[in-house]
Amino acid sequence: MTYSPRNSFKFCILGGGQLGWMMVLEGLKFPLSFYVYGDREDPACKIANCFKEEYRKVIEECDVVTYEFEHVDDQPLELARDLNKLVPGINAVELKRARHLEKEFLRRESLPVPRFVTVRGGDEALRVLRDEFNGTGVIKRSKGGYDGKGQFFIRGDAEKYSFLREENDYFVVEELVNFDYEASIIAVRRGNEFRAYPPTFNYNEKGILVYNYGPFGNEEMVKIAEELTRKLNYTGVMGIEFFVKDGKVLINEFAPRVHNTGHYTLDGAEVSQFEQHVRALAGLELGSTSVLTFSGMVNILGIANPPMEILRIGTVYWYGKSEARKRRKMGHVNVLGGDLAEVKEKIENVMNILYPNGPDL
Repeated sequence: MTYSPRNSFKFCILGGGQLGWMMVLEGLKFPLSFYVYGDREDPACKIANCFKEEYRKVIEECDVVTYEFEHVDDQPLELARDLNKLVPGINAVELKRARHLEKEFLRRESLPVPRFVTVRGGDEALRVLRDEFNGTGVIKRSKGGYDGKGQFFIRGDAEKYSFLREENDYFVVEELVNFDYEASIIAVRRGNEFRAYPPTFNYNEKGILVYNYGPFGNEEMVKIAEELTRKLNYTGVMGIEFFVKDGKVLINEFAPRVHNTGHYTLDGAEVSQFEQHVRALAGLELGSTSVLTFSGMVNILGIANPPMEILRIGTVYWYGKSEARKRRKMGHVNVLGGDLAEVKEKIENVMNILYPNGPDL
């Protein structure tokens, strides 16, 4: 499918998943044309100019190149960097592709993180867990980790994870934080201009976000987000996840892109995170990060045909993926309410409809 450009400004997205899809949908409010590096069946490729083989020509012609996911192909990413068109910059991608580099950067910049040790090799990771964390903690593979992948929560049963001894890559061994709750914030920066949406409460299960709602959290998260984006010399939208214990905030991780925990902004905010990212990169005036009402989001995970009775409760965003697999994000539902109690009740009702026996994760 080919779409005619709306004007001369060409916006390129590396990756054709749901984040790119929503970025295109929101960005088409403006006189921009969108090009997506992805496969024809990808969600974003259904609504934008899709390319892969001729990536060099397209990227050379585009005005700005961004990414909807860190683990995109190296060649177009590096070409965009070399042409000085990649936003956010390659430094943020490199930190996210290696968890130990991300953690070390945060600690080096005096940003609050859980106690951790970087090691080389699974055998050393298990030794450090035993000797320095008393056998209880989290061992995380440095590479390929997202949505809970490559993370092993160990509570005195390290013998079950002896298979890690055969691995020789970098690991992060981290304290197991007994947090009160998990939260996140969506921030945007361009130059010296910084804005942030209110924090949200997040419920994760087995490392994957199931639902979130807000506003919920404290202003310390906003201060940390401002400092982090400034130290990265960042441009665009960023998602930052936190652990909160007794009011103290620790960074779990950040994502240099639009983020799952910001999907509620499509209905609950004056300007969505996706439109905000497009504005920041296209040189348009940044939008408001004010929310219009209390709101929340439920992920539709591994379900091929969601019951449409959820339409009575919220707004459905269906990504149009060809195959439903366990834990795969197939869509999400946004809900609104006059207060948090109403939002939480709607989330519970959506959860009961989608997952009557609980999510299969």
